Amino acid sequence: MNPMLKRSAIAGGPGILRSLASSWRFTEIDRTDGSLGPPKRRAIGEIYALWHQHLLMLMLRHRDEEIAVMISRSRDGDLASPIVERLGFEVVRGSSSRGGSQALDEMVRAADEGHALALTVDGPRGPARRSKPGAVLIASRAGVPLVPVVAIPASARCLDSWDRFLVPYPRSRVYLAYGEPIPIPTSLAPGDVRGWQRALDNRLEHLVNLCESAAQRRWPKYRPA
Repeated sequence: MNPMLKRSAIAGGPGILRSLASSWRFTEIDRTDGSLGPPKRRAIGEIYALWHQHLLMLMLRHRDEEIAVMISRSRDGDLASPIVERLGFEVVRGSSSRGGSQALDEMVRAADEGHALALTVDGPRGPARRSKPGAVLIASRAGVPLVPVVAIPASARCLDSWDRFLVPYPRSRVYLAYGEPIPIPTSLAPGDVRGWQRALDNRLEHLVNLCESAAQRRWPKYRPA
């Protein structure tokens, strides 16, 4: 990206995103009885686990909460990091493919310092709707539970990206659902991790179905082959 355009995006992006989010109408679905209501205040000491498709909505819903998030060491990440920081997040640079071990250590440290954490568990490049081991490993080492969370808009633009990224239109209603916290054992055998990943995937998909039913919309999950 042209350096001037990059500076403009960093300077103006947070304000534009805040304005967009302020027009959305967030509604939380109670995971126990399916009732609808205003979003509840979240507990600290959790790791929010989400699909990359829902990133924009959940990032803006939880802005200014000093949640620690991981952003990849890429050109896209170089642009996103200062914008995300100005939205009130603690940024850790790294991903499963670049700087993963150091980033994992820093996320555990952030949890020890009292930050809630958030991870796009199928990011940064997919495959979509299949979690990677990072969230399970961080939860195990940090001794904090994983909380699956989804956000489904009633109206949005669905991008032709690997994750079918959703950008709600102004004034759209956005349905949120937070799953039961998943406590991950602090001692994990290598063969156990995949089982916890599958459990997380299943709970995320259950919440997607719950929210899509409320929104009366079914959004694409994958880019067509």
